[in-house]
Amino acid sequence: MSDRKIKGFIQKWVPSYAVVPIACCLIVNTIGYFGVQLISGMLHFHDFSLPPDRRIPLVPAFVFVYVGAYAQWILGFLQCARDSRSLCYRYMSAEVTAKLVTILCFLVVPSTIIRPAVSGSGPAELLLRWIYMHDGPVNLFPSIHCLESWFCLRAAFAQKKTGRLYTFCMTVVTLLVFASVLLVRQHVIVDILGGIGVFELGMLLTRRRDFTAFYEKVSRRLDRAVRGRSRT
Repeated sequence: MSDRKIKGFIQKWVPSYAVVPIACCLIVNTIGYFGVQLISGMLHFHDFSLPPDRRIPLVPAFVFVYVGAYAQWILGFLQCARDSRSLCYRYMSAEVTAKLVTILCFLVVPSTIIRPAVSGSGPAELLLRWIYMHDGPVNLFPSIHCLESWFCLRAAFAQKKTGRLYTFCMTVVTLLVFASVLLVRQHVIVDILGGIGVFELGMLLTRRRDFTAFYEKVSRRLDRAVRGRSRT
Protein backbone atom coordinates (compact mmCIF):
# COMPACT_ATOMS: atom_id res chain seq x y z
CA MET A 1 0.00 0.00 0.00
CA SER A 2 1.42 3.37 -0.99
CA ASP A 3 2.01 6.19 1.50
CA ARG A 4 -0.80 8.17 -0.11
CA LYS A 5 -3.28 5.33 0.37
CA ILE A 6 -2.18 4.81 3.97
CA LYS A 7 -2.56 8.52 4.68
CA GLY A 8 -5.99 8.52 3.03
CA PHE A 9 -7.08 5.51 5.09
CA ILE A 10 -5.98 7.19 8.32
CA GLN A 11 -7.67 10.46 7.35
CA LYS A 12 -10.88 8.57 6.63
CA TRP A 13 -11.06 7.18 10.16
CA VAL A 14 -9.24 9.89 12.10
CA PRO A 15 -9.75 13.27 10.40
CA SER A 16 -7.18 15.91 11.32
CA TYR A 17 -9.74 17.85 13.35
CA ALA A 18 -10.30 14.78 15.57
CA VAL A 19 -6.67 14.19 16.57
CA VAL A 20 -6.63 16.70 19.44
CA PRO A 21 -10.02 15.68 20.94
CA ILE A 22 -9.08 11.99 20.89
CA ALA A 23 -5.67 12.76 22.41
CA CYS A 24 -7.33 14.77 25.19
CA CYS A 25 -9.67 11.88 25.98
CA LEU A 26 -6.77 9.42 26.18
CA ILE A 27 -4.60 11.73 28.31
CA VAL A 28 -7.33 12.51 30.84
CA ASN A 29 -8.31 8.85 31.06
CA THR A 30 -4.71 7.72 31.63
CA ILE A 31 -3.93 10.37 34.23
CA GLY A 32 -7.18 9.76 36.07
CA TYR A 33 -7.09 5.99 36.19
CA PHE A 34 -3.42 5.32 36.82
CA GLY A 35 -2.88 8.49 38.87
CA VAL A 36 -5.52 7.47 41.39
CA GLN A 37 -4.13 3.94 41.43
CA LEU A 38 -0.78 5.35 42.57
CA ILE A 39 -2.29 7.10 45.58
CA SER A 40 -4.92 4.47 46.40
CA GLY A 41 -3.06 3.57 49.59
CA MET A 42 -3.82 7.03 50.97
CA LEU A 43 -7.58 6.85 50.41
CA HIS A 44 -10.39 5.55 52.60
CA PHE A 45 -12.62 3.29 50.51
CA HIS A 46 -16.35 2.67 50.71
CA ASP A 47 -18.40 -0.32 49.62
CA PHE A 48 -21.51 0.80 47.73
CA SER A 49 -22.93 -2.71 47.37
CA LEU A 50 -26.69 -2.99 47.71
CA PRO A 51 -28.62 -6.13 48.75
CA PRO A 52 -29.34 -7.02 45.07
CA ASP A 53 -25.59 -6.88 44.33
CA ARG A 54 -24.94 -9.63 46.86
CA ARG A 55 -27.33 -11.93 45.00
CA ILE A 56 -25.65 -11.49 41.61
CA PRO A 57 -23.68 -14.64 40.73
CA LEU A 58 -20.17 -14.72 39.36
CA VAL A 59 -20.30 -15.74 35.67
CA PRO A 60 -16.68 -15.94 34.42
CA ALA A 61 -17.73 -16.29 30.76
CA PHE A 62 -18.80 -12.63 30.79
CA VAL A 63 -15.16 -11.66 31.16
CA PHE A 64 -14.95 -11.88 27.36
CA VAL A 65 -17.67 -9.23 27.08
CA TYR A 66 -15.88 -7.16 29.74
CA VAL A 67 -12.63 -7.25 27.76
CA GLY A 68 -14.40 -6.97 24.41
CA ALA A 69 -15.78 -3.60 25.49
CA TYR A 70 -12.47 -2.09 24.38
CA ALA A 71 -13.34 -2.98 20.79
CA GLN A 72 -16.67 -1.18 21.16
CA TRP A 73 -14.91 1.91 22.49
CA ILE A 74 -12.37 2.00 19.67
CA LEU A 75 -15.10 1.72 17.06
CA GLY A 76 -17.33 4.18 18.90
CA PHE A 77 -14.61 6.82 19.15
CA LEU A 78 -13.62 6.42 15.51
CA GLN A 79 -17.21 6.66 14.27
CA CYS A 80 -17.82 9.71 16.44
CA ALA A 81 -14.63 11.31 15.12
CA ARG A 82 -15.40 10.78 11.46
CA ASP A 83 -19.08 11.72 11.54
CA SER A 84 -18.60 15.50 11.65
CA ARG A 85 -16.44 18.13 13.28
CA SER A 86 -19.29 19.55 15.37
CA LEU A 87 -20.48 16.18 16.67
CA CYS A 88 -16.91 15.09 17.41
CA TYR A 89 -16.17 18.23 19.38
CA ARG A 90 -19.43 18.13 21.31
CA TYR A 91 -19.36 14.50 22.38
CA MET A 92 -15.65 14.32 23.09
CA SER A 93 -15.88 17.53 25.10
CA ALA A 94 -18.60 15.85 27.14
CA GLU A 95 -16.43 12.76 27.50
CA VAL A 96 -13.45 14.73 28.81
CA THR A 97 -15.68 16.68 31.21
CA ALA A 98 -17.25 13.45 32.44
CA LYS A 99 -13.80 11.97 33.00
CA LEU A 100 -12.74 15.00 35.07
CA VAL A 101 -15.84 14.56 37.23
CA THR A 102 -15.01 10.85 37.47
CA ILE A 103 -11.52 11.60 38.74
CA LEU A 104 -13.06 13.87 41.38
CA CYS A 105 -15.36 11.03 42.45
CA PHE A 106 -12.41 8.63 42.66
CA LEU A 107 -10.73 11.03 45.07
CA VAL A 108 -13.71 12.24 47.11
CA VAL A 109 -15.77 9.02 47.36
CA PRO A 110 -13.33 6.19 46.55
CA SER A 111 -15.07 2.85 46.46
CA THR A 112 -14.09 -0.79 46.48
CA ILE A 113 -15.72 -4.20 46.19
CA ILE A 114 -15.18 -7.60 47.78
CA ARG A 115 -14.40 -10.01 44.98
CA PRO A 116 -15.30 -13.70 45.15
CA ALA A 117 -12.79 -16.49 44.73
CA VAL A 118 -12.54 -17.73 41.15
CA SER A 119 -12.53 -21.50 40.82
CA GLY A 120 -11.89 -23.49 37.66
CA SER A 121 -9.10 -23.57 35.11
CA GLY A 122 -10.90 -22.69 31.88
CA PRO A 123 -9.96 -19.75 29.64
CA ALA A 124 -12.57 -17.49 31.23
CA GLU A 125 -11.44 -18.28 34.77
CA LEU A 126 -7.77 -17.81 33.91
CA LEU A 127 -8.44 -14.45 32.24
CA LEU A 128 -10.61 -13.28 35.12
CA ARG A 129 -7.96 -14.19 37.68
CA TRP A 130 -5.40 -12.28 35.61
CA ILE A 131 -7.66 -9.20 35.61
CA TYR A 132 -8.21 -9.48 39.37
CA MET A 133 -4.44 -9.68 39.85
CA HIS A 134 -3.55 -6.68 37.68
CA ASP A 135 -6.58 -4.44 38.20
CA GLY A 136 -7.16 -3.65 41.87
CA PRO A 137 -10.72 -3.15 43.18
CA VAL A 138 -10.46 0.65 43.10
CA ASN A 139 -11.68 3.39 40.74
CA LEU A 140 -15.13 1.83 40.75
CA PHE A 141 -17.64 4.67 41.17
CA PRO A 142 -18.55 5.74 38.57
CA SER A 143 -17.75 2.84 36.25
CA ILE A 144 -15.45 3.91 33.42
CA HIS A 145 -16.54 0.80 31.52
CA CYS A 146 -20.16 1.92 31.63
CA LEU A 147 -19.31 5.58 31.01
CA GLU A 148 -17.42 4.76 27.81
CA SER A 149 -20.05 2.35 26.51
CA TRP A 150 -22.79 4.91 27.23
CA PHE A 151 -20.75 7.52 25.37
CA CYS A 152 -20.59 5.19 22.34
CA LEU A 153 -24.33 4.58 22.49
CA ARG A 154 -25.30 8.24 22.90
CA ALA A 155 -23.00 9.25 20.06
CA ALA A 156 -24.43 6.49 17.86
CA PHE A 157 -27.95 7.92 18.16
CA ALA A 158 -26.66 11.35 17.12
CA GLN A 159 -24.52 10.27 14.17
CA LYS A 160 -25.66 10.68 10.58
CA LYS A 161 -23.12 8.44 8.84
CA THR A 162 -24.17 5.27 10.67
CA GLY A 163 -27.50 3.57 10.23
CA ARG A 164 -30.02 1.82 12.42
CA LEU A 165 -28.09 -1.45 12.42
CA TYR A 166 -25.06 0.25 13.96
CA THR A 167 -27.23 1.92 16.61
CA PHE A 168 -28.98 -1.37 17.38
CA CYS A 169 -25.66 -3.20 17.74
CA MET A 170 -24.30 -0.44 20.00
CA THR A 171 -27.41 -0.75 22.16
CA VAL A 172 -27.04 -4.51 22.53
CA VAL A 173 -23.31 -4.32 23.24
CA THR A 174 -23.77 -1.54 25.80
CA LEU A 175 -26.37 -3.59 27.69
CA LEU A 176 -24.04 -6.59 27.62
CA VAL A 177 -21.19 -4.47 28.97
CA PHE A 178 -23.44 -3.25 31.80
CA ALA A 179 -24.28 -6.86 32.62
CA SER A 180 -20.64 -7.96 32.38
CA VAL A 181 -19.32 -5.51 34.98
CA LEU A 182 -21.77 -7.05 37.46
CA LEU A 183 -21.37 -10.68 36.45
CA VAL A 184 -17.57 -10.62 36.69
CA ARG A 185 -17.93 -8.74 40.01
CA GLN A 186 -15.89 -5.73 38.98
CA HIS A 187 -18.64 -3.23 39.81
CA VAL A 188 -21.95 -2.85 41.61
CA ILE A 189 -25.26 -1.43 40.41
CA VAL A 190 -24.53 2.07 41.74
CA ASP A 191 -21.35 2.18 39.63
CA ILE A 192 -23.37 1.64 36.44
CA LEU A 193 -25.81 4.40 37.31
CA GLY A 194 -22.87 6.63 38.17
CA GLY A 195 -21.23 6.01 34.80
CA ILE A 196 -24.42 6.97 32.96
CA GLY A 197 -25.07 9.97 35.20
CA VAL A 198 -21.56 11.36 34.93
CA PHE A 199 -21.62 11.30 31.14
CA GLU A 200 -25.02 12.97 31.07
CA LEU A 201 -23.61 15.62 33.39
CA GLY A 202 -20.74 16.07 30.95
CA MET A 203 -23.24 16.57 28.14
CA LEU A 204 -25.12 19.13 30.20
CA LEU A 205 -22.02 21.09 31.19
CA THR A 206 -20.74 21.27 27.60
CA ARG A 207 -24.06 21.99 25.93
CA ARG A 208 -23.46 25.73 25.71
CA ARG A 209 -19.67 25.83 25.88
CA ASP A 210 -17.59 22.89 24.74
CA PHE A 211 -13.86 22.75 24.01
CA THR A 212 -14.18 23.73 20.33
CA ALA A 213 -12.03 26.86 20.67
CA PHE A 214 -9.35 24.92 22.56
CA TYR A 215 -9.35 22.06 20.03
CA GLU A 216 -9.09 24.48 17.12
CA LYS A 217 -6.27 26.48 18.73
CA VAL A 218 -4.15 23.42 19.51
CA SER A 219 -4.84 21.94 16.07
CA ARG A 220 -3.65 25.11 14.35
CA ARG A 221 -0.47 25.11 16.39
CA LEU A 222 0.19 21.49 15.54
CA ASP A 223 -0.43 22.17 11.84
CA ARG A 224 2.05 25.06 11.88
CA ALA A 225 4.62 22.91 13.67
CA VAL A 226 4.22 20.08 11.15
CA ARG A 227 4.48 22.47 8.19
CA GLY A 228 7.55 24.09 9.73
CA ARG A 229 9.28 20.74 10.10
CA SER A 230 8.37 19.70 6.55
CA ARG A 231 10.12 22.78 5.18
CA THR A 232 13.37 22.06 6.98
